[in-house]
Amino acid sequence: MNKAQKQYKALIKADLKIASDYCDSSDKSLRLQAAYHAQQAVEKTIKLKAEIEGLNLWGHDIDVLIKKCEDSNIEINIPAYIRNKADQITGWEAECRYYPVKIVRKDSIKRVCDEVKLWLDQGKTR
Repeated sequence: MNKAQKQYKALIKADLKIASDYCDSSDKSLRLQAAYHAQQAVEKTIKLKAEIEGLNLWGHDIDVLIKKCEDSNIEINIPAYIRNKADQITGWEAECRYYPVKIVRKDSIKRVCDEVKLWLDQGKTR
């Protein structure tokens, strides 16, 4: 990884810390922010792993980002849980910041964080 990619990985780790610190909060606003940061960690991990392989991605939709990697024959080893929950996780990007009535389960946020932590340390992002 080059210096910029290492700095980007540090942002992902910051997103994961925020999400992990607040996913169990009894304050719904903090839990929604935790979900947003969990989504950001997924999105940024896809983008980082793709960039390391030479593909620059833009956008927030997890399914679209995955499809662009597949169309470019870029294998980034997306965890099955992330792939299966891509629509739900994508929704956290805007819904959790702008719609305070949104409900996100604590265990869902925690599972996403756990999956990203393992995934981030696989392959060329070590």
